[in-house]
Amino acid sequence: MRYIKPLFFSLSMVLASVLMPATSQAAATESAPQLPTQLLRLGNSTLEVEIAATNQSRQRGLMHRHVMAEEHGMLFVFEQAERLCFWMRNTYIPLSIAYLDKDATIIEIFDMQALDERSVCSTAPAQFALEVNQGWFERHQIQVGQRVEGIVP
Repeated sequence: MRYIKPLFFSLSMVLASVLMPATSQAAATESAPQLPTQLLRLGNSTLEVEIAATNQSRQRGLMHRHVMAEEHGMLFVFEQAERLCFWMRNTYIPLSIAYLDKDATIIEIFDMQALDERSVCSTAPAQFALEVNQGWFERHQIQVGQRVEGIVP
């Protein structure tokens, strides 16, 4: 009987150490406010994006997430076209970012590494930024000069 208590305690501690990070990660994801979503069309591909159109949602972006479905992304909407800069602080997913002009035409595409705090800036004024899993644009043959359909500013 004395052997069972220490064994039970040890198993309980192992189980708790495995479940604790999973629940804290889920809690962090659940605490993020739900953003509106929209379907975008890029060439022959469809992408479901969350819309980050407020200062708070743009600042949070995809921070603290560890996974994102392949056909998902985030569209950052700004009031006017300007030079935009993004970084990857607290962002665990390697991403590709496309900067779009006021007409939703892709003007630049960059790859960004997880947790890299160096700024990745547009060289021309952009009104939108579209973040997807790294390599998504390449895998779907999306290039600079293409227009993104479905953006409702």
